[in-house]
Formats: sequence, structure tokens, C-alpha cells
Amino acid sequence: MPYTTKAEAVILDDGNFVIRDGSNPSTIYWQSFDYPTDTWLPGAKLGINKHTGKVQRLISWKNSEDPAPGMFSVGVDTNGSGQFFIEWNRSHRYWSSGDWNGQIFSLIPEMILNHIFSYSYVSNENESCFTYSLSNSSYLSRFVIGVHGQVQQLLWVEGPWRWLLFWSEPKDQAGVYSLCGIFGVFHVSSNFCECLKGFKPLVQNDWSSGCVRKSPLKCQNKSSVGKEDGFLKMSDLALPANSKTYQKVSAGRCRLDCMEKCSCMAYAYNNNNGCSFWEGDLIDLQQSGISGGRAGAEIYIRLAASERELQIGNGSTRTGGTTKWKLRTAFAVAIPTNLITLALFMYFRCLRKGKLTRKGKEYKGHDLLLFDFDTNHRSTDNESSSVDNRKKRWSKNMELPLFSYESVSVATGQFSDKLGEGGFGPVYKVSCAWKLWRSNKASDMMDPTLGDPPSTSMLLRYINIGLLCVQESPADRPTMSDVISMIVNEHVALPEPKQPAFVAGRNMADQGRLMSSAGSPSTNNVTITAIDAR
Repeated sequence: MPYTTKAEAVILDDGNFVIRDGSNPSTIYWQSFDYPTDTWLPGAKLGINKHTGKVQRLISWKNSEDPAPGMFSVGVDTNGSGQFFIEWNRSHRYWSSGDWNGQIFSLIPEMILNHIFSYSYVSNENESCFTYSLSNSSYLSRFVIGVHGQVQQLLWVEGPWRWLLFWSEPKDQAGVYSLCGIFGVFHVSSNFCECLKGFKPLVQNDWSSGCVRKSPLKCQNKSSVGKEDGFLKMSDLALPANSKTYQKVSAGRCRLDCMEKCSCMAYAYNNNNGCSFWEGDLIDLQQSGISGGRAGAEIYIRLAASERELQIGNGSTRTGGTTKWKLRTAFAVAIPTNLITLALFMYFRCLRKGKLTRKGKEYKGHDLLLFDFDTNHRSTDNESSSVDNRKKRWSKNMELPLFSYESVSVATGQFSDKLGEGGFGPVYKVSCAWKLWRSNKASDMMDPTLGDPPSTSMLLRYINIGLLCVQESPADRPTMSDVISMIVNEHVALPEPKQPAFVAGRNMADQGRLMSSAGSPSTNNVTITAIDAR
């Protein structure tokens, strides 16, 4: 604008605010129509200048009281597809108008149901833009992109003297991306925003700013001591996008891997999709049923240690700190160890008392197949009678029956890897545990119901202790006082376990000292090897 020019600022009848030449009003130096904010008036353009690259789009206010640029915007596709898009943070598109057919956009049928508005789309070498006008200049209309992420066309109605909503998109607020900001949850059934438990709004009454943690994560401060970070279980939550999925991972491993990675803010697991991680900020969280075509599911949100005891709504935390987890693990290690010790004691006690004859040889064990577990369908009536006689005779001579390896193998389905499940989770065959240990997959044995281990290394330490308790040599097995000491003193190095007992293919190099008290083994077809107790 020349310095000698007499300029003037004027608001025109169409709402355009212009700075023009006072002596030549047709010369406009600047106009608000070129810089729309959150409102689009008739006669203004939304589009792109292909020469300058300047884009004209609507941008929402930051909140209802702050006109600073917000998170939502609407404009014409700059790639020339002839569509309108609504975007979050000028990057994520969550709504499209559909293609322009010369009269309306395909996904806005309301545009054709009127005789008030006239729409026009232009695309040439200079520009691609969209504009509209009113058939009656006495009408007032405006398009607005609201702070809640919906674009609306409003018409001023005389009489009631108010703005009448003509149409809005998305029609449902659940279709707005990240309506409640990062770490905020939109409740579909009641249409309100709330921060995740353990979080608070960054700015009051401004959900576009999202939520922040009340307390920092312990994993972000390695020097801090005390309780470990945990997870908040939330149900009926539409899972956020942009997850990392790992198919061949167990539920326990999924939890531990997320715990070990401080950037992992949440995880989910199901049998169909496997393990899913979310790193960084959690965006577009919606709760209750099906939202935007995304079915509700269970997800575990990472919580700061100080927030782990919170419980609210459908969310729940795995309570208890490191001490409780240690105690439960100590019982999980100690109980099976004592049961094995008791079983070995009873075995050797009965081994010394029971003397049975099988095939003319000295035999020191009963056979489950000779009780009511006979799986040999080819046995004859004479054999059955012989079995009945032996059962009667043995019941008189034995205080406690012993069973052969073959019969126990049949009764347990060839010692399936998972022998059972109780209050402390699944019980695995020792050979299975050993295989997982040797292949660096021992953490797959963890049952998620045990809660949050402080770390993967601590879980592996407890498994190491369990394997030491079933070592082949009595000299390699810790006493119960040693076991408790190993659990309590976390930083004391543990010996590497050898191949444990009850695993096929034992190391025969150590058999000499194992049989030192039992004498030389017999050379009969059937042998019994005695194992020294502590």
C-alpha cells in the first residue's frame, strides 16, 4: 500500500472486513475473507491458491473463550480430489464430505434439500476452491468449525431471533477424533470428557489440551525408590489407533514387555490379535460399547506407582507393591518345593518297606495299570483274575501304594507340559520349565493373575530359584532358609541351574555320587535308582 494513499477500513454488508483505497474503493489491500478463522461467510472461499500455495481453511478456537487457533480445522483437499476434510492437529483426517457431483457433496445429502443456498466448486490452473451464496440476500448464514470438532451450517431465523442448525458433521460427537485430548476419555453414553485415573486436565475447561499425569512414572526416574509402576484395567474402551501388534507373544510376556519399556503407555491382549502396545501419548480414547465402528475391549493403562491403589468406575488396578508380589512368589516357589520334598520322602520310605515280585524279579512299586486304571484292552479274563488277586495281596502288605513310571505316564496323558492350575496359576512339568529356561523364554510361564512383577529380571530370578530347588544333586539344592534368603536379597547373584531332576535324558556323569549310599545297581532287567535326600 503506497504511503501517499488514503486507506480506510470498512466492514462490508456481506461481513467482509476490508482495508481499501479511500479514493478508489475497488482497490482492496487486505480482506478478512482471505484469512478465515473459525467462520465461513457467503462469498468467501475455502481452497488453495496454486500459484502461492496459500491455503484457506477454517480453524477452531482453542476453547469457547480463547480465539487462539485450536486443534480442529476444515478445508478443501489440497491434492485436488474435490473433497472437504476435517482434520485434527492439521494432520489426522477423521471426516470427509465425499466427492463433489456438481451440485452437492456425496456424503452431505442435506445440501440438496433446500432452496436457500447455492454451492459452487472451482478447480483450474490458478486455484481449487469452494464457495457458496444465498438465494435471498436478506438471509444470514455461516459455517463454523466448533471447539468440539464438528462443522456446522447455521441459518439466522427471524422471529425466534436465533441461529438454526441446518446440518452438522460428524453427526455424532463420537466421530470426532481426540475430542478429549491426550489421555482424556470421551464417555459416549453421556457425552462428556474425563481424564484417565492418575491424570488431570492440563488446562481447566480446555479439553483440546488434554490431560497430564498427577505423578511422574517411576521408570522415568531411575534414582527413585519405592513402589513400581503398574497398570489400570479399563473395560469397554475403544482401542486407540497406531498400536504395535505382536502375534506370537503370551499374555504374561505382553505385560512384562510393556512394563520393561518406559515409553509403553498401554497394552492389550486377546487370543485373536495377540499383544498390542501403545507408545507415547494415548489419543482418541472412548468408553462404552462400540464407538465409531470400533468395538469396546479391555486395555491396561500404565499408572504411576503412587496411583496404583486407585479404583474407580469400570477401571481397576492390580494392587499391592513389590513386597506383596514377593510374598506370593515365595509361596509359589516354596509350596511346590515342599510338595516335591514330601513326595520324595514318602517314596523312599515306601521303597524300603515295599517288596513286590514282578516277573520273578524284585520290584518295589505298584502299577496304576493294576488298579482300576487298566488301559490294556487286550487283557484276558485270566489276567483280570490275576490282577484282582495281586490287588488284594498288595493292599495287605503296603501302607502306601507306589506306582511305576509307565502307569503314571498313562494316567497323566504322557506328562503333558501343563499339569494343572491352582490358586497360584498354572503348574508346568519340570522339563517344560527347563526347555523355556534354556531357550530364554522362561517369562512365558508367568500367569498374569500374579500381578505386576517389579521387572522381568526379578521374575527370571524367581524361576531360577525354582529350578535350583529341583536339581538332580542334593548338594545343588538350596535349603528352605536359602530359598527365603535368595528371594529377600535381590542383588545377591544366583548359581546357574543345571538340568533338573525328572527331565528325560539326565546327565549320567553324576550318577556315581547319587548312588553312593545305595550301593552298586543291580544288573537285573528292572532297576531302581535311589536318590539321596538332604
